[in-house]
Amino acid sequence: MATRYQLGDVLLPEAENLAIALPRIIAQSKANQLDERRLNQESRRIGIAESRIEEALAFRDKQARISQQNYLQQQDFQKSQAEERTMNSMLSLAKTPSQQAMIYNQYGKYEMAAAVKTEGDKVEDQDNTVKNYWSESLGSSPKDVVIAGKSALANIDLTHANYSSIAERTHKAYQESLNQYQDMLKDPRYKLQYDVLLSRAKMPNADIQGIFDQLDTMAERYEAQRYGQSEDEGDKSGKGKTIDEQADELVSSLLTGDAFTPEGALDFDPETQAGIREIASGVESTSKVNIGTLLSSISKLENRKDILDRTAALRPLTKGQVKESEQISATLKASKEELAKQRSYLGASRRETQPYKPFSGLKAL
Repeated sequence: MATRYQLGDVLLPEAENLAIALPRIIAQSKANQLDERRLNQESRRIGIAESRIEEALAFRDKQARISQQNYLQQQDFQKSQAEERTMNSMLSLAKTPSQQAMIYNQYGKYEMAAAVKTEGDKVEDQDNTVKNYWSESLGSSPKDVVIAGKSALANIDLTHANYSSIAERTHKAYQESLNQYQDMLKDPRYKLQYDVLLSRAKMPNADIQGIFDQLDTMAERYEAQRYGQSEDEGDKSGKGKTIDEQADELVSSLLTGDAFTPEGALDFDPETQAGIREIASGVESTSKVNIGTLLSSISKLENRKDILDRTAALRPLTKGQVKESEQISATLKASKEELAKQRSYLGASRRETQPYKPFSGLKAL
């Protein structure tokens, strides 16, 4: 009993003390919690402030970098502008395209340098063409002036400073060079082929030298007929001619009345069958050649006539083109008539040389 009372004496005061201290403990705990919340809020405030400071510093750094970049770009731009002004100043002093190309290469403008060099080479080539023209044509005959002028005009631009003067001089020389053929033109048998050759001379790639050679051949033949020279004396230029030249002379010759006559055929005295066959053999050989050249000439004339007809469907032809079209039509008509005649000669000659063989090659020719 004494012990129990002793424990009660001890515990009761302790319980009383605990009961008295508990509210203080609770209040202290709440105060501690409030302090902790205050500390947390302060920490957050400090963290937010620090974050804002960091963001502000980062923004200033970014702005500084942008400003630095803009400054460098401005410096580069000013430098490039200064280089551009220097380059343009040097280009204004350059006297040749080659010097300009070197300046462009120096400043790294390689494409412009290549373009300038290409254009410069073209201009230089055209200038050399003009120089060669004057050196070849000064003091030359009208025909040589025409040939040199035709070649020069084909190799320079219409915008070239010398184009008009060369074209005018070439035209005058061309008209002068044709004066020598005026007497021949009194004979209508030669005028048609003459007009055909003049039409061909207007073509961009016309062989002017060849056309003059053919005109000279026609003139020689005309003189031979007019003054009674033999064919051997009057025209020895038939050998070595191109097919085109033979074709051109063919249409002219058919109008003279003595075209396509085998060489020496009129000298034969057909007293025997062998003599007739010999003549027929010569006619057959010559007719084959003549038919081939006539077909070639007709094809070229028809192609040119087709071009003129198609042009007329798009726009009115010039006076020169109208005249050319009429001349080609007349030449085609004469050529086709002569073609029919040559085919007839060929058939007759084959009946003499091959009397027992059926003739089947006429249509092919």
